[in-house]
Amino acid sequence: MPTNHSQTNSSSDSSPSRSSPQERPAWQQENEHAEAYGEQSTLPRPPLTRQPTYQQSLGQTGIPHPNASTAPAPIVKPPVPLNRTSQFVSQQAGISSQADSKQARSQFVQPGSLMQPAVPPPVAAYASSGSVSPPVAAYASSGSRPLSQPLPDASQRQRHARVLRKKRVRLKQPRPDMVARLLMGGSLLFLVALLFTFGGTGIAYGYYQMQLSSINGIAQHSLFQNTHIYDRHGKLLYELYDKQLGKGRRTYVSYQDISPLLINATVAAEDHTFWSNGGVDLQGIGRALLSNARSGGVREGGSTITQQLIKNQFFSGKERTVGIKFQEAILAAGITQQYPKWKIMEMYLNTVYYGNINYGVEAAARDYFGLKPDCQGNHCKPAVSRLTLGQASLLAGLPQSPTYYNPVINKDVALERQQIVLNAMVAMKMITPQQARQARQETQQSDIQSYSTDQEMKAPHFVQYVINQLEEVLGGPEQLRDGGFDVYTTLDYDLEQKVEEITYNNLYTTTYDRGLGTYNVLSRDKNVNNASVVVMNPKTGEILAMNGSASYEANYPQVRGQFNGATTPRQPGSSFKPIVYATAFEMGWYPAMIVSDHRTIYPVDPPDYYHPQNYDGSFHSDYPMTVRTALANSFNIPAIDAIMFTGVHNVQNMAARLGISEVANLPDSQTGPSMALGSKEVSLLHMTDAYATFANQGLRMPPVSILSVKSNQGRELYSFHPRGIRALRPDVAFLMNDILSDRVARYKEFYPGNPLELSRPAAAKTGTTDSFRDNWTIGYTPYLTVGVWAGNSDNEQMYDVIGITGAGPIWHDVMEYASQHYNFPPDDFPRPDNVHRGAVSANTGLAYTAGEGAVSDWFIDGTQPTIQGANYYVPPLVCPKPKDDEEGDSTSNEDIPEACLKDSSKDGKDGDTGKNSSGSPSTGGGNSPNGSQATPSTSTGGNSPTNNPQIIDVTPGP
Repeated sequence: MPTNHSQTNSSSDSSPSRSSPQERPAWQQENEHAEAYGEQSTLPRPPLTRQPTYQQSLGQTGIPHPNASTAPAPIVKPPVPLNRTSQFVSQQAGISSQADSKQARSQFVQPGSLMQPAVPPPVAAYASSGSVSPPVAAYASSGSRPLSQPLPDASQRQRHARVLRKKRVRLKQPRPDMVARLLMGGSLLFLVALLFTFGGTGIAYGYYQMQLSSINGIAQHSLFQNTHIYDRHGKLLYELYDKQLGKGRRTYVSYQDISPLLINATVAAEDHTFWSNGGVDLQGIGRALLSNARSGGVREGGSTITQQLIKNQFFSGKERTVGIKFQEAILAAGITQQYPKWKIMEMYLNTVYYGNINYGVEAAARDYFGLKPDCQGNHCKPAVSRLTLGQASLLAGLPQSPTYYNPVINKDVALERQQIVLNAMVAMKMITPQQARQARQETQQSDIQSYSTDQEMKAPHFVQYVINQLEEVLGGPEQLRDGGFDVYTTLDYDLEQKVEEITYNNLYTTTYDRGLGTYNVLSRDKNVNNASVVVMNPKTGEILAMNGSASYEANYPQVRGQFNGATTPRQPGSSFKPIVYATAFEMGWYPAMIVSDHRTIYPVDPPDYYHPQNYDGSFHSDYPMTVRTALANSFNIPAIDAIMFTGVHNVQNMAARLGISEVANLPDSQTGPSMALGSKEVSLLHMTDAYATFANQGLRMPPVSILSVKSNQGRELYSFHPRGIRALRPDVAFLMNDILSDRVARYKEFYPGNPLELSRPAAAKTGTTDSFRDNWTIGYTPYLTVGVWAGNSDNEQMYDVIGITGAGPIWHDVMEYASQHYNFPPDDFPRPDNVHRGAVSANTGLAYTAGEGAVSDWFIDGTQPTIQGANYYVPPLVCPKPKDDEEGDSTSNEDIPEACLKDSSKDGKDGDTGKNSSGSPSTGGGNSPNGSQATPSTSTGGNSPTNNPQIIDVTPGP
């Protein structure tokens, strides 16, 4: 049946009655029904395009359009961009350019009619074509109330009709706020048009130049950004950011590191014409004005991504007046001419707020999805580069209302917004409907939470140590928090974790004490509750691990967990003695030199004076003691004799060269011979640094914690290059290394197999204060130095703890693990060319004489004695022959030496006593420099010229 086109046209021009639900659009029926029942509609209003309505297709007569059966189903692209203020997205395809808009309009024009709309394709047509389903089908399949559901009965419809009539009357009356908005929008449109006509000159140009520095600041990453602290392998240890109001987390990322999925999703959600507009979309502003006027409210906004960038940085929180919008348009147009589009997109994605104090996409990706940067060495690939489609589409929808759409607290609403973004991406043919469904399903099943709020500081004592250093260099905490620096440290986090584990286990789990042959829990049985550990590379000074307490979370008197024991000054005890002996070696002492260990009163601190004891409460004067024996067994009197010989100021000078600033800076009033026993407080870090200098043959590498610092633009601001300071001569360092690594020399006080012995050559020294409040073990190999302190934070006394029972086991386990962790070879300490082996008298430590025992040890060239100790010679004891009383001998017992009276069986020959002419064992401790036991002298007549001297020799070491 032919159709009367004039009748159809005239009918379509007339307004159809709104009393019949069949004659109104589906979205209007749904909205009216929802409003009548006090509900919120689930169907969005379709975009204002020339899309035909159902009434226009059928006309007044209800007769189908003549082209309904033959016209192809068009893929309509609405020209309305989906921007920040839009509250709906068409379920049909969108327009991204003017060419597409013209093509879409041409599809509405049918042959033989003037702008006659074509019949919209049925749902099946959309399904078969693979295009996006129209709104009715989409919401029908989504579980919402189908449109075919019967409306309420007649009485209800009448009641609804009355409500709607009142609403229509109210809507016909002009709203003052809407009029104001239209006037403002019209004025803005006029001003923007004026700007594009005269934008290169006059006021617009001058205003833009005034704001140019701030605009360039965005491009140059001058906004507040997080500072990241990494370990040496790129593992994130901590992220610093400013928690003040208006600030938060931000990590600037380059355009090439941003996932293309996120870029496309942002364009689809915010600005369809981003890649082609000039910073301001005039058509978009016009459409928004028209849409808002027709809807009676703010349905759309005309802001482009560029305008949003300007608004967020310059006009955030300000009233949206015509003047503000005009300034916004000027800056948006200017920045578009100055920067390429990709740079503007980069700036936008790094500045926009995504909620939950996340500024920029990198902070949001890390927070909401727990993504971490992929770091290789000193280069990290941002987390945002690995976003999935589901993650990207969710993030792209947040800027419209970051707090409302926060997926952590309002996931359902965020998913609804994500669906709008996915639909827009499908409409712009960025993705397929199947990809959109998969992305939606992925996000629904994911556990979205705030990972950043749960972030804990890894290696907290070390990280805080680094922060303190950086704040001093950068001028304060604010510069560090807001600077966006990438700090790569020397710490090996894998080693750090193992060190923390070893420390805790040795204190709070059952361990075996080989010396006592018992099982103990140090914290329970010995009252050792806390410990600190420092691990250093002696060749570079790099701090590989720093554990400041047994447990960072602990907080009770014995363990102040957050207090860094590694940098806290404490009395080092006997671990300070090597510094004193090194000073003496520089001044001519040598390991085989004889020293005394007997009760001594030093003329200081009258009237009591200074008369120290050994830690075992006894003196060891029954044999000639060498410096090697005295240091290896940590006897006190020889160490004090050494500092009295060198002078306190020379020891302070040595301490300064080795980095022990606490002792070096002491005033004279606080110094004295007790310094030799470690009475002055020093930090574990500084003591470990000093021992590392011994390990590195006297070349000090100051402790370093930072390998490199990069700016927020990736420019390297600092890079570590090892530079040593000659603190000791290599020969002096070798003498110290050889003594401290001599296992057998320790056996007078430390049992074989003690914790100081490793599977490789290692030097070590213990220290314990008189009050048993501080317990130390510090030692090293040529490749590794480890220092350990054990005790209690409140200085509570430990129970019968010495170095090898408190700190020693921790030191042993850390040294063994770290050496194997880095696969270090079991090398011994290298010997300088000017150090050679020589022999001296075992009795005097001077050049030996014929008939007396001798000991072999290392000597720096020119230090081996050349004079003999004749003044130390004591003739052998000769007892008078006893006579019978009847012979009338006048010799009385008072004239007989006491030694002869004690042993009447002696015949007066010294060789029978097993003693040498001085009355002491001939071995002088008998400890060889490489750890072998010396052989006692077999001389039976020390004064016999026919007996050759017994030289105790060993195979030279390295």
